[in-house]
Amino acid sequence: MNFQETKEEICNEIIFALSKVDEREVEVFIDNLLDAKKLFFIGVGRVMLMTKAFAKRLKHLGFDSYVVGETIVPAIQSGDLLVAASGSGETLTTVNVARLAKEHQARVALITSSLDSTLKKISDASVRIPCPTKLHLSDEVPSKQPMTSLFEQSILIFYDCISMIIQKKLNISEEELWEIHTNLE
Repeated sequence: MNFQETKEEICNEIIFALSKVDEREVEVFIDNLLDAKKLFFIGVGRVMLMTKAFAKRLKHLGFDSYVVGETIVPAIQSGDLLVAASGSGETLTTVNVARLAKEHQARVALITSSLDSTLKKISDASVRIPCPTKLHLSDEVPSKQPMTSLFEQSILIFYDCISMIIQKKLNISEEELWEIHTNLE
């Protein structure tokens, strides 16, 4: 396979996976983001990298957002939201952080591939992006890519879609986004 064929295959897989996302789940997820006082984000590995990008996008949109594990993370409280991302819904670190968030009366929103998982049971809201994970292959959305690449790629595009929807809902201009962007570069 050459680059163009590989690109087409990967992009088609992402489009197919995201076409399976339930619009009602997305609306509930966005409502949870908009209703939260502060936003906290957790994931592991490449999922965390994609989730950090989303946390930064929301910071640009004016949200009070934090990545769990960073040095400047405040206490989570009632009225706050933890966005937990885990393809399997069983990632121990993410499960444990979600349980802690619930102990502190915060809400949990899950981005996952799993139909049923420990994290899904803990979560107040969830969005399912059906892709293969380390715990199960997906008959619904198969992938020729290695490991969990399709889930990681799909959540990045999902997050950017959510960011654009929120930007439009809040009527935030491109200029306003650049005003909030870092200027210490």
